[in-house]
Amino acid sequence: MTTEFPHAFSPFSLGPLTLRNRLVALPAGTSMAVDGVPTHGDQEHFERLAAGGVGLIVGGATVVHPSTTLRSRKLVEAYIDEVVPALTEKAAAVHRHGAKIIGQLCHLGREFIGGESDSPPSAPSPVKTVRDAYPPHEMSVEEIRDIVDGWGVSAANLARAGYDGAEIHAAHGYLPAQFMSELTNRRTDDYGGSFANRMRFLDEVVAAMRAAMPDGMVLGVRLSGEEEIPGGMGIEDCVRIARHLTASGSVHYFSITHGTRGKYVKDATSPDAVAVDSAARIRAETGLPVLVGQRIRDAATADHIVKSGKADLVGMARALIADPDLPNKSAEGRLGEIRGCLGINQDCRAFDPHLHCAVNAEVGRGRHPGVGVRAAAAKEIVVIGGGPAGLEAARVAAGRGHKVTVFEASGELGGAVGVAARSPHRATIIDIVDYLAGEMRRLRVDVNLGAQIGEDDLPELLAMADHVVVATGSRPGSVPGPVPGTLPGSTSGPAVVTVDDVLLGRIPGTPGRAVVFDESDGFWPAYSAAEALAGRGWDTRVVTPLTALASRVPAESVGPLLGRLGDGGARFHVATGLELPGSDDDDEVGRLVPVFGGEVTALDADLVVWHRPRAAVDGLARALGRRDDVSVIGDCLTPRRISHAIAEGYRTGAEI
Repeated sequence: MTTEFPHAFSPFSLGPLTLRNRLVALPAGTSMAVDGVPTHGDQEHFERLAAGGVGLIVGGATVVHPSTTLRSRKLVEAYIDEVVPALTEKAAAVHRHGAKIIGQLCHLGREFIGGESDSPPSAPSPVKTVRDAYPPHEMSVEEIRDIVDGWGVSAANLARAGYDGAEIHAAHGYLPAQFMSELTNRRTDDYGGSFANRMRFLDEVVAAMRAAMPDGMVLGVRLSGEEEIPGGMGIEDCVRIARHLTASGSVHYFSITHGTRGKYVKDATSPDAVAVDSAARIRAETGLPVLVGQRIRDAATADHIVKSGKADLVGMARALIADPDLPNKSAEGRLGEIRGCLGINQDCRAFDPHLHCAVNAEVGRGRHPGVGVRAAAAKEIVVIGGGPAGLEAARVAAGRGHKVTVFEASGELGGAVGVAARSPHRATIIDIVDYLAGEMRRLRVDVNLGAQIGEDDLPELLAMADHVVVATGSRPGSVPGPVPGTLPGSTSGPAVVTVDDVLLGRIPGTPGRAVVFDESDGFWPAYSAAEALAGRGWDTRVVTPLTALASRVPAESVGPLLGRLGDGGARFHVATGLELPGSDDDDEVGRLVPVFGGEVTALDADLVVWHRPRAAVDGLARALGRRDDVSVIGDCLTPRRISHAIAEGYRTGAEI
């Protein structure tokens, strides 16, 4: 055990509990539930977290009342008796590995997450959120009391299941926060108006839960130090609320976060550890232990937070999804073996149909039985392509005892990920390549850079290898129109280039007028190019025939992205096509053409970035054809996301 992070790995007393270290797995529901009851896959996920070395797990996505369930019923329903056996098994699995478990209990109120509900949204007042389609029903006093009872029943069920504690989710704009905030609580009865009245609902929830819980269980409350919305609650409100709850004597700790729904899962464009100063303020004002999380990605940051006295416990969610062994690897000094979270909010926030991870193929799928198990006979494996698909296949195969050789045509590993990582604010994407490159060294995979494999080389490779993995990736889609790459300012029309040209710095000339045309994607590439150009001083317009902007960018990322583009002076045209000069005999300047009718305007651009889907580099795959000793994976099948490349590489490496 290393002493590199002595503060993060010191024990801590949380009320009656003794935690083995200060690292906490924050609430991150799996959506692996049937009829409100967690599945075995959900239990496996929590056991994996406990085995990875955290001191405490706070289980999330657990609701307290039928009025806040989803039609899919894939949130855990703590108020039903049927949930107790599954929760009991989960608690026992966590305890087997030396960790403690707390259940976070939630009522969404006017908010909906992950799907429709057969119940109407409900709230203290009928104040609609912009995030959902319907205004909420104003709760009657009888309905309030029934929901408070639901918190008590849910806490009792956690106690029956052997949980170590319960946490009230009073952050992120959910029901308790809706009562506490003057923005959402317009009531004139005992539950609205004064601070004491606005606190009444949460006070009653605390009392109901405390009455249902034995003395040995801890009770915590999660609060948003900053709601980050106009008119929302800020740190002074949070301090006042925390002081009030501390005075009750019923609360053991606070968990401090920032944001409301749609803003609290910070992507790679946000700074790390954004809520630490708020947590420090709450700790100083109340004297109670404080847990802080939100974009904390490593043990070094956690150690510094504890050492500096800003929080007692440090939580991670996505970092532990990406690598549940992060605590153990950190404690043992194996930092280079940690698979870092990229902060891209893709698979971990899609819940399609449940939790997955872009870089950890085991999340949502379970561990393949072949992974980590020595192969019956070691094989010579050749991987053609050093992008994420090929490297993941090499990693898993080498871990099973195979002798693996990688050939990469370019001078560096990463493939298309290396280009994407040059986008503004998205440099952390390269972390997956750095991790896999480190694994190649650790596992003694023979990596050959600048090694172009052609069709003439295939007979020799097939003769030397027992299995060939083709992972040759993709290239930019071709651009239409006049001579691509014509320099800006020429008389032959605008230069027409690709996103890769922009991100790799291949755009010469003085900044002028640029149009970025997203033909059909709606994902990051075109918008990253637009942000890069705006940042270099180009007068930038984003044009797309799609009916929405950045429609496939994750929900928590699209708002900040468009905000940055707007701040940079970019203008947007949706439902608009693009015709380049020369598209017909009368057109010498190009045109913007509304898809559904309207005024046609001149293109008026020096530069056009035309974004089409990437094209598969599949020549070797086609030349080899279907063979038992050949696997074809990743973008050379068809270009997709990092998660598809990793999942296919993982499965291939496990099954050779």
